[in-house]
Order: sequence, then structure tokens, then C-alpha cells
Amino acid sequence: MTPPISTLRLRALARLSLIRLRALLKNRAAPHSEADRLQIEAEVAEGARITSGYFALLFCSCGIAALGLLQSSAAVVIGAMLISPLMGPIMGMGMAVARLNARAFERSALALALGAAVSVAASALIVWASPLKDVTPEILARTRPTLLDLVVAMLSGVVGAYVLITKRPGVVAGVAIATALMPPLAVVGYGLATGAWNTAGGAFLLFLTNVVAILGAVFVVARRYGFSPVARTRRRWEELALAATLLVLSLPLAVSLRDIVVEARETARVRAAIAQVFETSDQLITDLQVRATAGATREVRAVVVTSRFQSRAETRLAEILGGDPLIQIEQILTADGLPRADPSGGALANRALATSRPARPTPEQRLRDMLAGVATVEVIQSPQAGRLSAAVRLEGEAALDDYAALEAAAQRFLPEVRLEIAPPYMPLPAITFAEAASTLTPAAERDLELIAWALRRWNLSGALVVGSASPGPRGPRPRDIAVAQARAQAVADRLEALGLRDIEVGTNVPETAPEPPSSLWFARVRPRGLPQQPPEATSDAGQEPAA
Repeated sequence: MTPPISTLRLRALARLSLIRLRALLKNRAAPHSEADRLQIEAEVAEGARITSGYFALLFCSCGIAALGLLQSSAAVVIGAMLISPLMGPIMGMGMAVARLNARAFERSALALALGAAVSVAASALIVWASPLKDVTPEILARTRPTLLDLVVAMLSGVVGAYVLITKRPGVVAGVAIATALMPPLAVVGYGLATGAWNTAGGAFLLFLTNVVAILGAVFVVARRYGFSPVARTRRRWEELALAATLLVLSLPLAVSLRDIVVEARETARVRAAIAQVFETSDQLITDLQVRATAGATREVRAVVVTSRFQSRAETRLAEILGGDPLIQIEQILTADGLPRADPSGGALANRALATSRPARPTPEQRLRDMLAGVATVEVIQSPQAGRLSAAVRLEGEAALDDYAALEAAAQRFLPEVRLEIAPPYMPLPAITFAEAASTLTPAAERDLELIAWALRRWNLSGALVVGSASPGPRGPRPRDIAVAQARAQAVADRLEALGLRDIEVGTNVPETAPEPPSSLWFARVRPRGLPQQPPEATSDAGQEPAA
């Protein structure tokens, strides 16, 4: 049976591409004699030498990179990449591995190590002296290796070696930009200067990953062009030391590859789970950041453009993923696909009649249309120009964070007004603590920001904060009461910092310890002035806090 014409054309195109690739690799400018190879090897060794100019370029390059990172200026960071001399020692290391020249490898590795140390020190000094110490997007982009970083480093190593061997210096600028060796070192210095050890460690791992990937690519290209081991008198221990060094350098790459594989797998799983959560509406994920450790998803940050707000999106995504990850979903609502008026009837609180729709809907009408099928608008008013207040009730089960997310999404949909959405009265989340501790965790900080938002939307400024603690075997002890008091005071101080006033504190230490004792390691905020106090959720042991 004769294959289809399209298949024959594809095969012919593949053969032609293979022939042209082979012709490209057999470039006439490539060295064909041992003398040519020795000359190129000498040029590589010269580029890896330690000189005063080498350190001067390093200091200037890292200084420019550090300032560019602090200003979040991509153009300045690119300028630092262009003058960075770190590519020379890495090329020397790759050529030395191809030639099995342990001493040349040692010289190039020493130049790279000293250059990296000088760069980190220069960056740390500049950041320490600079008044700008905020984390910028340029810094965050270089805190850990990704699959794209690894591929870019490998391709840059291939191109760099090819340019050097085939005498095409016009491409060096592009290679310098692509390798991006200096910015990770500048981020290491930033992390050391600001005490951000995780940032420094992640950036250094990115630098080592780039180094090993470039080194491996240079080795492959050099061997392709005939740079094979040369016969010379060398000790056995030199070869063993070279192999051990390569093994040590490969460890960061192995760690990075493992993390990259896990993160790619978890990212695909999270993307599918988000599509499942938003399956009832058109959705587009414009930004997705997933942190995975130990083979499981730990943190998810996503921006989803959708035509329909999804309540409890974060909760539903956590249920699908499992493992109690930290999830933040930012929903951006668009006008495409918004529900139209239902002329046959329905909740007039949510739908404006099609016969009375003006050519340009008002913000009130647009808000009702946006919430149609998602929530019931109980009250909507505009107390002053440019401001819109609404009391809504989401359909089904909804928590306070769902209403806060709804307000944020609706505010982006209605940027011309200042929007405030008041949720119905409901229990406020408990602020949990570690055993015998009164320090607020990041999760507790987020819960308190949510509580402060709810109290403002309910037009309340006063609250009673009750701190709880487990008693001893014979009843409450002074230290138990002190822990409860400290917990209540920590919550009260944070609420006052968030703009609330008239905050009172109380304690709750029962006579007998519940099972488990951790069910009383919390503090609860009781609003004052509600028309009707919402019932408080009890703890695991069934204990309710009392002032």
C-alpha cells in the first residue's frame, strides 16, 4: 500500500532538514587539524585566566546587575549580562573536560569560584548600602531553577561553544544575555545582605544549574568537533579528582531536575483541577505558580480570567488536590459570556429587565448582571458619587474569604467606582496558635486581615478578643492564663494595626483539659454591635470561648 502524498512530503522534508543540519555541523570554519584545535584551546584558556581586568569586570557587572534587580529594570540587568566575563571560565572547564586536562580544569574552576565569590560580595555590599531593599519581580524570577532555565542554559552552552570553535563572534552578545550567569549571583548577594536565606540558596542553586548545563553542552560540542583527550603525562589522582569534581557539580543539577519534574507534574495536575473548579464558566489561566515539595503541592497562586465568579474556588481546589496546600486564586471577571436578562421572570434582584436596559448599563446593573446565578443582591445603594455598596448572599455554602474574593473580582470588573460588598453575618474564623505560643503565624495574619475586612463591611469598629488555653491536670495554672492573655493581646494588637478601635481582651481557660488539648490553642474575635450575634463555631472538643 502506497503511503499518502502528505506522508511522503513529510518524510522528504525530514530528510532535507537532516541533510542541512549535518551540513551546518560540518561548517568549513570548524577546525580540521590538531594545530587549529590547539590554537582554539589556547584562546579558551586565555579567556579563563585570572587577571585584574577580570575582577574589575566582575565587580562592575555585578554592581550593575544588583542595581538593576533592585530597580526591577530588565534593561539594566541585560547590560550586566553583556559585560560579565563568567562565560570564559565555564568554557574553559568544558574544554578541559573534553580534553581530560585536569590542570586546565583546576585553573578554570578556580577562576569561576573566585569570580562568583567576588560577585556575591560586591552585590551584598551594594544591597547593604542601598536604601532599596524591597523584593522586585526581577529578583523573584531568579530564586529557583525552572525547566526553562535549564533548557536556556544548555542551548546557550551549545551556541557558545559553536561560536568559539567556528569563529563567529557576532553571536556572543546573544549568548551572554541567554546564559544569565551574573543576575543569580547578584540575587545571592541580595539574600545574604537582607537575611533572606531561602532566596540566596535558591539563586545559588540556579547559578550552579546553569554552570553545569553550560559545561555539559560545551563538552558535547567540543567532542563533536574533535577535541578528544590528548596523550600527556598525568597522574591517576588527577583524573579521579576531575571525575569527583564533576560528580559534585552534577549534584545541584540532579536536585534541580528532580524538583523540575515534580513541579511540572504538579503544575499539570493543578491546571486540570482549576479547569474542573471553573468548568461551569469560560476560564483562562493567565498566571499559575505552583510550589511542590516532597512530591506534593504546597502552594498555589493563580490568576483566572472567567465570565462567572466561582464561590469557594479555593476550598474546592484544595479538596481536589488534597494535602492542605496554601491556595490563592485571583478571579478576573470579563464581560464576555455574562448572563443576559431573563424575560420570562426570575429574581429581579439579580436581573434587570431586558425591556428597560439602557444603551450603557449603570454600575448597579452591571453588578447585578455579574452576580446573576452566583449570588443574590439583597441591598444595593450608592451613598455618594463614585461609590457603590451592596449586601449580597452567595448561593450554597460560602465563607468570608469567598465574599472577599468576590469583592476583589467585582472591583476589577467595575474600576470606575469604589465597590464595597457586605457579606451576611457569620462566625469569624478562629485564630490558631502553636502549643504554649502566642506568636501569629502567616495563616493567622491572613485570617485577621479577613476579619478586619468583615468588621469594616459590617460597619463595626469594636470587638472582644477571647484567648483560650488548655489547663493543667489540676485546673488552670497562672501560666495557662498568661498564655491565653498573650494570645488575645496579640490578636487585639494586630486588629488595631489594621485600623480597628475599641478592642477588648478576655481569656478562656476551662477547669478540665479537653481532648485533644490542642482544641483550645486559639483566640476568637467576637464583634460588638451586631443586630444578632452569629452562632460561634465550637472547637474540636466542643468548648466555646468565654470572657
